[in-house]
Amino acid sequence: MNRYFHQFILPQSCFLCGDSSTQTLCTACLADLPYHNTACIYCAKTLEKQGVCSQCQTQSPPYTHTQAVFTYTYPIDKLIPAAKFHHNLAVLNLLGKLMAQHLIIEPRPDILIPVPLHSKRLRQRGYNQSLELAKRITKQTGIPLDYKACKRIKNTCPQTSLSAKQRQSNLVDAFSVLRLPPQWQHIVLIDDVMTTGTTVTELARVWLEAGVQRVDVWCCARR
Repeated sequence: MNRYFHQFILPQSCFLCGDSSTQTLCTACLADLPYHNTACIYCAKTLEKQGVCSQCQTQSPPYTHTQAVFTYTYPIDKLIPAAKFHHNLAVLNLLGKLMAQHLIIEPRPDILIPVPLHSKRLRQRGYNQSLELAKRITKQTGIPLDYKACKRIKNTCPQTSLSAKQRQSNLVDAFSVLRLPPQWQHIVLIDDVMTTGTTVTELARVWLEAGVQRVDVWCCARR
């Protein structure tokens, strides 16, 4: 049996602590996950109390609201790279299910749009982690998704290797909307990790220019 398939279907121990478990994470490790609580209503940056961060007060982002399920600290900072770079589909499946369970879906969007990968990077990785997360959310909420309506037309450098200023220029003209049905007035962008917000800012801008009325962001974790 393919080891990735075996890992996805039949986990034998907790990924984090190694204790015997029929789930990807044991009950104790699940209870210790760092859920994201008080945050900026626009960009989900951590705040002492719910509100609007100083950056968003100065310049509002093009998206209306961001939800992040987790804070990017241990063990999320171990789980997401495992899911993203090491073909751990069991972890990716778990993260998608937890997102679906903890996201507030009202007002209900018309469509979920996973942040697209460039075709070259998609071939290298084998899958788009944002699409895989979106599939789990769709399965549990019934909100449809579309991963072909938007394309990444520029093979950009990985954002993690760049400064904040470089991130902005790196993504200029990186995305193109290929189709926009008239019933899509409220879309949600699905991403794995939000750091500076540059990727979703550029993607939201492209969708708004195409004619969408509202763009929100749902991400697995916020740095």
